[in-house]
Amino acid sequence: MAQEMVTVAANSDERSLTILDVAREASVSKSTVSRVLNGSPHVATETRERVLETVSRLDFRANTAARGLRTTRSFLVGLLVPAISNDVFSRIAEVLEEDLRHEGVGLVIVSSGWDAGGERIALESLRDRRVDALVVSLVNDRDAALAELLASITRPIVLLDREIPGTTADVVLTDQRGGIRKALEHLAALGHRSVGMATLSSDVRPGRQAVAAFESFVARLGLEAVAEMAVAYNRIDRQSGAEIAARMLATGATAMLCCVPNSVTAGVLEYLDQHGIAIPEELSIIAMDESELASVKKPQLTVIARQIDDMARFASRMITSRLTNPDLAPRVKVVPTSLQLRSSTAAPCHRRSER
Repeated sequence: MAQEMVTVAANSDERSLTILDVAREASVSKSTVSRVLNGSPHVATETRERVLETVSRLDFRANTAARGLRTTRSFLVGLLVPAISNDVFSRIAEVLEEDLRHEGVGLVIVSSGWDAGGERIALESLRDRRVDALVVSLVNDRDAALAELLASITRPIVLLDREIPGTTADVVLTDQRGGIRKALEHLAALGHRSVGMATLSSDVRPGRQAVAAFESFVARLGLEAVAEMAVAYNRIDRQSGAEIAARMLATGATAMLCCVPNSVTAGVLEYLDQHGIAIPEELSIIAMDESELASVKKPQLTVIARQIDDMARFASRMITSRLTNPDLAPRVKVVPTSLQLRSSTAAPCHRRSER
């Protein structure tokens, strides 16, 4: 079998490093180095770290084209998200890329631009590039055509916070229901009775789960649900947030859950500021996900926090284990949420216009 090699420069003379050189330097077998580079989980953590340190120190670059010829693998994973500019998706991409890099695997990132048509094109592109696996967050997980396209892809697939009935894909979900329960219990304890919520549309699992949880816990806590406002994925912008804020104020709500991307929440906050609505004195706000917006905004935002890094790491581990053992049963991992209390929530009071 031919050795993997890469040509590097040393003192202006070219020489070849092989996988055998790495093995000798790391005091392991050639097969152990190969397993590390191929992403096998069957390597002790200490050994894996020693091999990766040696690879980095020697500046070894495995010939992935040669590996692909021998293994039929591309050593690439495709990530499809609605928008890489979104805080959540950009963080997922960053952590996933770092995690896979340590396994000798690269990441190809594509965006659908919040468009189902663009999503189909992006999926077909990844399929044609023969990536080894896909990590996917759809703009509509109820789109039958997209479900059919995914079913036609024989590579391992991990769905991020999406549910497709009948799929055999691995799935990483977040417990948004638990976060909404904690948020509403907090508001009820402060004395709020009229509560509104903005969320994503029912085209995606987070939107469906948020509405179901909101209705359930509002009733259980004896609150009044004054508004449920859904934002479609093709309206993820500040203008949507401004429209939501205007409608929410008209309902008389004293508190609001913003279970939407940060760009929409920014529009809500901007509108409230422009119209002189004090937070939390006149409207308590609970946002979704930790961000610089949450921590530096005055007042600082109480948030339902999802463990975004954990989502990416679970997806990475599902992929590497699935590539090693394709016969694993489909797996579902639920990542918990927490409520991070800050200064954007307080006991309700009347707005100045009502005094």
